[in-house]
Amino acid sequence: MSSRVFHILARKGHTVITVREDDPIPAVADILARHNIGGAPVVGPDGGMVGLVSEKMIVNALSQRGPDISALRARDIMRTDVPTATPDDSIYDIACRMTYSRSRHMPVLEDGKLAGLVSIGDIVKLRAENAEQEAAELQDYVTGSDHAAVQSQESTPPAYCGKKDA
Repeated sequence: MSSRVFHILARKGHTVITVREDDPIPAVADILARHNIGGAPVVGPDGGMVGLVSEKMIVNALSQRGPDISALRARDIMRTDVPTATPDDSIYDIACRMTYSRSRHMPVLEDGKLAGLVSIGDIVKLRAENAEQEAAELQDYVTGSDHAAVQSQESTPPAYCGKKDA
């Protein structure tokens, strides 16, 4: 069974830190730092998502504008063509979309409303946990079987090992 976005959201929760499109960039940077996150959806006056702002966008704006960055708002630097996911999307599919769109954060929409946010870190964590579980299951399968070529270390060797018949 392939993992789905809802598997990640079930673990991390559906709470999404957002910023408003008219928030000054220093305030956006403060929100990202305070919550230890790399990006946040930007919401408009009606509460609907209008874009996404990330640390990378702030660094790019700082590089281009220097101290004038204080005059910028989230709407001035946000990405508006943000790829989104649904809770039923496969992790593989959204990982591919994130890679091709060079996005590290993907808002999850359900019925047009923000239902969560998945980061590339969330995907890596889930994939690592799944790989560990699969390895443990394979180990149990191999060592738990009666296959003569593989014996667990706790098992007693056959009587003929190390002994010569008379």
